Amino acid sequence: MPQALNERAKATPAQQGSLANHHAGTLVLGLTGAMAAGKSTLAAWFKARHVPVFDADATVRALRTPGQPGALGVARILPAVMAPGGGVDMALLRAHLKAHPEMLPQLEGIFHPLVAQARRRFIKRCVGQGAKLCVLDIPLLWETGADKDCDGVMVADAPLDVRLARLAQRAAQGGMAVDQARALMARQTSPAEARARANWVVDTGGSVAHAGSQLEAFMNGLCN
Repeated sequence: MPQALNERAKATPAQQGSLANHHAGTLVLGLTGAMAAGKSTLAAWFKARHVPVFDADATVRALRTPGQPGALGVARILPAVMAPGGGVDMALLRAHLKAHPEMLPQLEGIFHPLVAQARRRFIKRCVGQGAKLCVLDIPLLWETGADKDCDGVMVADAPLDVRLARLAQRAAQGGMAVDQARALMARQTSPAEARARANWVVDTGGSVAHAGSQLEAFMNGLCN
């Protein structure tokens, strides 16, 4: 069973054994969660405490810029969605995918291997630097097989009504439309399955301080 950090911070002895020494003393923690669950808040908490964090979304954004392999790959199959400077025009791409969802697997075939390469370079760098902990912030952790690079997985977990309210607030501020967000949510591992597969579950339905107190407990558990 996963550890709910508002109840227990440490992994069970069996989990501790399964997490040990997979990466030469560096614990590689996968961090995931449903859209608007609060995963980014947890990632920011780790960054603020100087824990190295790999941001899969930021990696994808960088790969979409002019001259980068992701942008070049998109240009080969969907030249109509490219911006004049050579980057990917995301508004055009979203509109194209809404009309032609069958293209999504081809785009994933371009970006997922590139992100995996970047992720493994990050892990190698962290191990080489002797980091005790590094975090892989990946929305589609299990869906892309990235969990195989992790020693354990932490899930940000918030109730559906809380997540939908957050999505509506983001949309009102110019973010992704709620219907588009719901379509992406449908592609993610369900929260129930994520909780069952996780080593640690963080309740992110409340305040930032509440989530932070659970992460403090997690870090204390690692040190003991």
